[in-house]
Amino acid sequence: MTKKIKGFRSTVLVEDIPEDGLHLVFEDMLGLLSDTEECRIQGPAKGKIFLYRVDRNIHLNGKVAALIVLKCDRCLEEYNQEIDTSFFYELVPSQSIDKEKETALGSKDMEVSFYDGAEIRIGDIFREQILLQIPMRHVCSEDCKGICPGCGADLNREECRCQKETLENPFSVLKKLHEAAK
Repeated sequence: MTKKIKGFRSTVLVEDIPEDGLHLVFEDMLGLLSDTEECRIQGPAKGKIFLYRVDRNIHLNGKVAALIVLKCDRCLEEYNQEIDTSFFYELVPSQSIDKEKETALGSKDMEVSFYDGAEIRIGDIFREQILLQIPMRHVCSEDCKGICPGCGADLNREECRCQKETLENPFSVLKKLHEAAK
């Protein structure tokens, strides 16, 4: 079953997932990163998910695409970063967790997430996937020169306005004496 959804519905009820699975297509997910100061979405974000049940667990295959605006760490100018990623989760009911028992997680366990109660928060999953794709260092281009720490000039657009000082060294006194002797 495929449903095309205009706008954004952030939760899916587990009981709404039929035996043959549920395919959802999201055309415009406004407000997905509204509480994030680090970046914002430029234009519509699009997403697809396919949910199907395996016993009490839910398997989720998804894809999200968005154009986000970041601020460069070097020059402080805004730039666009394209996000386009696929992902997989196995969603396990949170009631099945043994909270008393400590367990070491393996690499396979990193694809496991939990859902609480009778609904799955799709918005949180899409949001998480977009945030995971953002690079640790936001750089508009590899050759970005940044800003001058002295005068604040954007070195990509203009020359540094700082006064160039000649450093005093131990031999500068000798140079002055030599010039005075001439």
